[in-house]
Amino acid sequence: MKKKTAIIIAIAVVVLVIAAVAVWYFGFYTSGSIGGSAAKQAALADAGLTAAEVTGLKADFENEDGFKYYEVSFVYDAMEYEYAVDALTGQVLHVKSESVFD
Repeated sequence: MKKKTAIIIAIAVVVLVIAAVAVWYFGFYTSGSIGGSAAKQAALADAGLTAAEVTGLKADFENEDGFKYYEVSFVYDAMEYEYAVDALTGQVLHVKSESVFD
C-alpha cells in the first residue's frame, strides 16, 4: 500500500512540474510576442515570397538574455534563408542566405 501511494505522489509531482513549465513558457516566456506565424509572414514578405513557394518553413522562438526573437528558416530555389525577426515588433533584424549545396 505504501509503495502504491508513493507512486501516485510521484506521478502527481511530475504532472505538476510539467504543468508549471507549460504555464511559465506560454504565459511568461513568450508573452508579448507576435507568434511564429507572424514571424514567418514577416520573413516571407521581406523575401518577396509566399509559403507555397518555399520548403521547410519553420520559426523557432529564441530568448537570449531577455532579447526575444524568432529564427525563421526556409529553402527557395536551392538557397537556404535564415531570418532573425524581432518577437515584439515583427521587424526583420538580420538575413542570411547560402546555397543548399555548401
